Amino acid sequence: MRPIRRDPAQPWHPAFWLASLGAGGLSISFFMYLMWMVPHPDHPMPVWSDLVLAVQGELPLAPGVHFVAVSATLFMVFLALLHLVLLVWNFREHQRAKPTEAYVKLKNSPAEIQFMAQPLTLAMTVNVCFACGALFVPGLWSVVEYLFPLALLAFGMLGVWSLRMYGRYLARYLVQGGFKPQEHNHLSGLMAVFTFSMLSVGFAAPAAMSHIKAVSAIAGTFSILFMVIAIIVAFLVLVSGAQAMMQFGLQSQATPSIWMMVPILTLLGIEWVRMQHGLAHHFQTPILSGVLFTTITAIFMLQLLILAIGYRVMILNGYLRAHLVGDQHSPVSFGLICPGVAIVVMGMFWWHLAWVNTGIVDPFGAVYWLGILVLALAQTATVLALLRLTSRLLRHKPAVIASAQ
Repeated sequence: MRPIRRDPAQPWHPAFWLASLGAGGLSISFFMYLMWMVPHPDHPMPVWSDLVLAVQGELPLAPGVHFVAVSATLFMVFLALLHLVLLVWNFREHQRAKPTEAYVKLKNSPAEIQFMAQPLTLAMTVNVCFACGALFVPGLWSVVEYLFPLALLAFGMLGVWSLRMYGRYLARYLVQGGFKPQEHNHLSGLMAVFTFSMLSVGFAAPAAMSHIKAVSAIAGTFSILFMVIAIIVAFLVLVSGAQAMMQFGLQSQATPSIWMMVPILTLLGIEWVRMQHGLAHHFQTPILSGVLFTTITAIFMLQLLILAIGYRVMILNGYLRAHLVGDQHSPVSFGLICPGVAIVVMGMFWWHLAWVNTGIVDPFGAVYWLGILVLALAQTATVLALLRLTSRLLRHKPAVIASAQ
């Protein structure tokens, strides 16, 4: 088996971080099956004790749930390991690229914003480690209140790093000028929004699950801070990007950026749900089913609309065919993975919170499994796309030239 190796003709690009990000996101997407199907009455999410009972068949599970739980656990572990392998590879390649002229040029170009994929990916690593730790480390949840401050520290460090990185990018244009709309005829600037949204949802986890009111309030404060930053930056990028695209057309190589609002909406949607739970627990704020249904449904419908528009654009400019089965090899194409992950994760929240928990759809009935099947098909397509792109871009086989004897 060949190790991970990019084509030397393809310089390292910060978009390679999206390969690791996509694998981590897919790992969390399989965790969603356990989250919604495995009973965990004593914890806000499934933990080791819940998983053991489910896998060993000691819980009264509906038909099919045991198979789904075991399969989801295996896929979650595989993709978490792939995430970590690609993470280490990116660290190594990033360090090797730093002394090169191409790296310096990239850092002083409009593509500098793509470097925010690194703190974005590391924030995903914290989420993956938290989910895997809860599931596979016996008794870890008993000390979770000691882990929440560590999580806050980790997200805080990533937050400071991200703000400094984005500040450098923004200050370069504000001080030196040189912003050219024809160089921003895409939505790649949403990478910063993606990062801030990931930090916001990361902070929202302790806000929702901590039993210590001060920890929950501190986490909630920073979650709201990064949510506000994400919304402001998203507005600026969307307005300037849409205007530039209408004037100069969409930059072909940045086509995946047109889908980037999909994962951003998933993260902000989950942040909102988590904050509702935190407020209900510590501030006795009721969670209204009607408000929950309306909000989650509006977000999910908007995501489907963005996917449909983006898919139409990609059919017209041939991006999907060229990069998934054609001869085009670009690390930016890893940006196709995150929207697939996001629609599955948000779909799970929408299906269970808006339809199942409200009593509209019976849990584990025929209609329930039909909804799960639709999401599973989208998830399967995303996994196959990740494996396809990884094979094309990170499994380079050096050419061997036979010598004449």
